[in-house]
Amino acid sequence: MQHGDHQRPLPQRTRCVYFRDTASPCNKRDPGSGCSAIGSFNRTQAILGTSEHCIASNPLDMNVALVALDATVHFEDTRGKRSVSFDAFHLDTPDAEAVLEAGDLVTHVTLPAPVEGARSVYLKLRDRASYEFALASAGVVIAVKDGRIVHALKQATSPAV
Repeated sequence: MQHGDHQRPLPQRTRCVYFRDTASPCNKRDPGSGCSAIGSFNRTQAILGTSEHCIASNPLDMNVALVALDATVHFEDTRGKRSVSFDAFHLDTPDAEAVLEAGDLVTHVTLPAPVEGARSVYLKLRDRASYEFALASAGVVIAVKDGRIVHALKQATSPAV
């Protein structure tokens, strides 16, 4: 996790240069207008976990780790409390980044009990060792018993999902 990731909002907006450039078509900013990143050369765009409408990447390292750890997001509004797996929390749609609706408030994130004997790792490829967005990252939780994999969860992204 990057320093301070635990204090950032979970459905943080994309860091896509085309999203920020109002002269370029962007399905996240203006649904149906197109995705300027698709077909362009930009090494900061996602190549895994994309959709036909958008290849923008999520800027948080923490998200990759939380998917690999099988986290659950809890939120509530005037209708009551709900929860969803962290993997399902973020959407692959250009017009919405997460399952949250107007008025929803994220209350907490939970992790399941660790799997006995499991080991985990998070790896991040970036241009420099100081604070930098990932060019590619992966989170893995794996348990091996008697030489066989008995549990595996993974999340890989390029760049960080």
